[in-house]
Amino acid sequence: MKPARACRNCAAPVRPAHRDLCHVCHRRAAREALKRPCPRCGLLRHLRPSGICAGCARAAAPRRLPKLTTCVRCGARRRNTGHGLCNRCQLANPDRPFRYGAKLGERLTVKSDWWKRFTAFVATSNYPGGAVDLLRQLGRLLDANPGFAPQQLLSHSREPDGPDRPLSRALTAFFTSHGLAFPADDAQRRATTRRQHLLDTVPAALRPATVEFNQLQLSSRERLRRIGARPISDITIETKLRILRDLAHHLTGSRRLTSWTEVTTADLESFLAQAPQARHQQTYLLRAFFGWAKHRRLLLVDPARPLRLGAQPGFTGVLLEPATQRALLQRWTDGQTHPHERLGGLLALLHAASNLEIRTLTMDDIDHQRQTVSLGKRPFPTPLDPTTWTALQACLTHRQTLSTLNPHLIVTAVTRTRSTPADSTYLTRQLAQAATTPSTCRQTRIAQLVTDLDPKLAAAALGMQDSGLVRYLADNVDHDRLQRSVPGHS
Repeated sequence: MKPARACRNCAAPVRPAHRDLCHVCHRRAAREALKRPCPRCGLLRHLRPSGICAGCARAAAPRRLPKLTTCVRCGARRRNTGHGLCNRCQLANPDRPFRYGAKLGERLTVKSDWWKRFTAFVATSNYPGGAVDLLRQLGRLLDANPGFAPQQLLSHSREPDGPDRPLSRALTAFFTSHGLAFPADDAQRRATTRRQHLLDTVPAALRPATVEFNQLQLSSRERLRRIGARPISDITIETKLRILRDLAHHLTGSRRLTSWTEVTTADLESFLAQAPQARHQQTYLLRAFFGWAKHRRLLLVDPARPLRLGAQPGFTGVLLEPATQRALLQRWTDGQTHPHERLGGLLALLHAASNLEIRTLTMDDIDHQRQTVSLGKRPFPTPLDPTTWTALQACLTHRQTLSTLNPHLIVTAVTRTRSTPADSTYLTRQLAQAATTPSTCRQTRIAQLVTDLDPKLAAAALGMQDSGLVRYLADNVDHDRLQRSVPGHS
């Protein structure tokens, strides 16, 4: 059989003997041959019986004016989408989440007794469009998993390692407040992710011992927690891992190591020489790590044993001058600044409150009858002076204007629809307008308390350890507290 000829345009087989184009290309060429220049636009187009192309015919046709009605809310003449409201007012209608939630609840396979309450919850704490979006996401989750309990929905709505999504935050706040699920330890989950990231950056040859030492720290913390002692914080564990990671990179950068057994005292001394101010902390960790490694028989000789601890560093931070403190007090008592700046500055400068203690202050921590607040882990409520109490009342007034369900006193535009405290940088940005920071105001007050009082008394009042407050004394002597010599006496 004679093979078919190929099309000259697309190389497809050509069946008719009198053609050199395939069927598709032949029809396309025939349609192109019917085109004529349009007398109005001058383009090569298929002409209508009127003698012009379709585009020019549509342009010449009279336009149909849309049917406009008056919106019952804003009074504007617009197209209505339903319920007598224009599109803009319909999207901002407070009843929209309730209508959407009712229709979506009817379509769900499994009827949940908490669905109406959750609809009211998100409609109260979110704008209508955001509430509808949360209901839509939850509806998809329930359709995919119809038999899930609230605790299972809460776990499946979270990202494995990323930040919490709006739906996860809304479900957490609703289920925990109504007693339907236990709150998840998100801070511990993020701390685990940070520790794993530090362990992954350790060189492969030195990583197994570092991972085992990290497990030892975690088990020791759990043991301290069970016996009621003060456990090691996540920051302390991460600091130790960071020092071991830097040491591993320092050792592998100079030569190739296969294990910790090849580390010498000279290597550790060269590592400690890079940061003389941190020698005390780093030496303390190196002694603990290599002592544990020798006890585990990972090493034959402890290279950190000859190391000497550095001097305990004294306080080297910035303190505010008395004139600057008076200027700040005058700024924060005139009533012209933002309530959050006033309260944050006064609590830090007068009551030595930390950034975390101020941000996590909730409405339940305020005693209006005694005019006291419970700051962080302090053993006793902190009585407020009249100036700070006035600033706190201003914050309460500002909080009422936000119409929020957030239990914290300081609520921002971001946390208005959440139950979490403000970001750690929020107070820093607020006090930056006064050319200061919360930590500077706090350490100024702590230095004054430690100088005027005994460090143990100050530590007991602030809920801190006296060993940390001793650094504020350093080697300086307050000359105003020296006993003045009386004339005539030696």
